[in-house]
Amino acid sequence: MYKSIDAITTTFKCRSCCDTIKRAEDEHTRIVQSIMDKCMRKDSLLNELYLQLIKQTTDHPDANSRVNLRNWALLSVACSVILPSTKVIRKYLMAHLKRCSSDFISEEGKYARFAEKCFLRTQGTRRRQWTPSCEEILCTTNRRPCYSKVFFMDGQYYSFEFHPSSTAGDVIQIIKKTIGLQENSLGYALYEMLGNTERSLSNEEKVCDVMAKWERYRSVSKKDYHPSPHHQNISRYMINSSMQPQQHQAFLFKKHLFCDAYINLDDAIEKELLYHQILHSLRSERYPITEMEAIMLTALQAQLELGDYSDNVNDYGSVASHCLPPRFVPNIPHGAVAMHHQSLKGMLPVEAKKAFLNLIQSWPLHRATIFDVMQSFTSNWPRMLWLAVDQNGIHLLEHRSRNILCSHEYESLISFSPNMNSLMIFTGTEKKQSKVILSTSQAFQIATLINEYSEIVKRR
Repeated sequence: MYKSIDAITTTFKCRSCCDTIKRAEDEHTRIVQSIMDKCMRKDSLLNELYLQLIKQTTDHPDANSRVNLRNWALLSVACSVILPSTKVIRKYLMAHLKRCSSDFISEEGKYARFAEKCFLRTQGTRRRQWTPSCEEILCTTNRRPCYSKVFFMDGQYYSFEFHPSSTAGDVIQIIKKTIGLQENSLGYALYEMLGNTERSLSNEEKVCDVMAKWERYRSVSKKDYHPSPHHQNISRYMINSSMQPQQHQAFLFKKHLFCDAYINLDDAIEKELLYHQILHSLRSERYPITEMEAIMLTALQAQLELGDYSDNVNDYGSVASHCLPPRFVPNIPHGAVAMHHQSLKGMLPVEAKKAFLNLIQSWPLHRATIFDVMQSFTSNWPRMLWLAVDQNGIHLLEHRSRNILCSHEYESLISFSPNMNSLMIFTGTEKKQSKVILSTSQAFQIATLINEYSEIVKRR
């Protein structure tokens, strides 16, 4: 352990070449990751690391020396990731940080105050599951908050700053404050997007843990990816191809729980967020719509985007692509849309958006989260189904249809068990039970959502 720490302090010497300095920085980061990885696995090593760092940062003859500041940087990283396992060492560490933070002259004092803040933020939070990422280490060693892009359903994104110990719940509050969403707005979640899949983070989950997991996946993908010469030649033309070794990874902010008490359409920000989320659900075919509804939705969207009807509009295809599934767009009748668009003359954008949302709300399950599932337990139903989960219960429907095959309230759910590729649900009473087995790759997301709605129902 002592040799590893000593390697960090001796790695950084005066370099004449910028590339050499960058390689040294990368090497330093890799060493820090290696140390933290070993210490997170074994408490005795973790406690030894802290004792060594406390010793090396106590009464250093040159407080502003590179060696001493590197030690303080490593101590700051450790305090932001995981604290000593024993109470005695935690008290000893806090006493050391408080004593050194009284120095307002040297850089050592600044690091001590920063490390103390990291200690207090980490204390009492969930234990980290992943070794900190390179980006997190660089931010912490430079006494800066971490940051990440967060996307919204309208396609825009903002960069948000947060601390290494910040949970998804903490970041949600930061997002609400930044975009002007009311603080008491409920039901929102931070999602991680991995390629075409998404998963809602629990409020206690640490955002930096997710980012560290992404970095690990990227590094593994690079090692395992060995393209053939043919693939290397055409890769420049296959930017979005499945042949690429890395999946797109990002955070997404959107509504997660659609309870009556959690929706406030009087809040302009929430109304805008829900509107764009509904547009995405429409394009993704998560709302079953008829041809007439498709025409009316396109006309309302045209009123929003283009204003009053004009003879200059020759094609509604572009507008339709913003609010309809791709398979609907080529067949949308121009004349019918134009006629409805004309009837909306004088309607303000706010009124058009309200009419758009009212039309969507005509479907009783418009607030449900829809999942594609497959069943094989009965020949009376189609193999491909929709599973809708909302505040009232779970519902099985024909695929891309409003035809409900069966519904179960949460009170009738006895248990549910997810695994990697299927979900088993027991319904009924203790005396008479029925079992539903559904094949899906989203079993854990479905189970989490059912559990969250069940807890809300219990509290009513």
